[in-house]
Amino acid sequence: MPEEWISYAALKRLGADELRRRIDESPAEAARWVEAAALNGLWNAQIAWGQMQIDGHGVARNPPAGLRWFEIAARAGNADGTNMVGRCFELGWGVAVDKVEAARHYRAAAERGHAWAQFNLATLLLNGEGVPADRAQALHWYVRSARRGNAKAMTMIGRYLEHGWGRPARLRSARRWYRRGAEGGDFRGQFDHGRHLAEAGHTQQAVVWLGCAVEGGVPLFCRQVAQGLRNHDLPAMQALARRALERACATGEAADARAFAVALTEGLGGPPDPEAARRWFARARTIEAAPADAAAPAPAGRAPQRRPGRIARCAAVLRRTLFALPYGR
Repeated sequence: MPEEWISYAALKRLGADELRRRIDESPAEAARWVEAAALNGLWNAQIAWGQMQIDGHGVARNPPAGLRWFEIAARAGNADGTNMVGRCFELGWGVAVDKVEAARHYRAAAERGHAWAQFNLATLLLNGEGVPADRAQALHWYVRSARRGNAKAMTMIGRYLEHGWGRPARLRSARRWYRRGAEGGDFRGQFDHGRHLAEAGHTQQAVVWLGCAVEGGVPLFCRQVAQGLRNHDLPAMQALARRALERACATGEAADARAFAVALTEGLGGPPDPEAARRWFARARTIEAAPADAAAPAPAGRAPQRRPGRIARCAAVLRRTLFALPYGR
């Protein structure tokens, strides 16, 4: 590796986006100069190096060391480092879970304008974790986070307005916030925006946004979406259910592999694929015998088809199944 990559002058020129790009391209090779940048005091590198050690990304996994690097950045006055120390205490990365300490660090960063710390603090306030539950204060911090461009906070404001937590519900305003969250890239906002489009009879648009939610959602979310869609009689929704089941297989759990195999056998959302189903049933048995990560097969599904008005029935099912999901970062 060229020595100039880890010279101080070269490291100072690295912005956060360039740092992420190089880490993604070659984590193992990047580890050397990310560490060098961290040692030279570049806070973005300190955060990246800490996260790499927590994740084991390009380096041996070492959560306590990752926490120490976050603490170094935090002591230097960096709000991102303070927020990440809070994440460590909230999630038990390199330290025992302590929601009180997590809230303290989130608040310190939030008061300095850190959008993710504002979101994280709001979530603790909403759930009453580490701090007394306070929906009004949670909304306050979600609004501040949203004003700084946090799409997830926008979605949460939509949920406040739809459900009227502690105040009258305002459905029209909720829809506007869901759209903002969706357009900002939050998969839950995309789901909620699609759900409301479905209820209004805008079937094609709803299918597009629900599809975005499935493609961007975490495996647990996709599992829940599939449960809500698989029995719908609109072929486009069944195709989304099939894709959601496939995406859910990223959990590496046998139950998800088996559920996708059943969908392939039944021809949910597309033609039956017995051969692929056999492979997924075999994968489920392998996972049960000796758990291992399973790579997902090639995507399968049918192109969306328009049948106005019939998607609305699944929207109520989705609303019931997904509002219960935790909404962390």
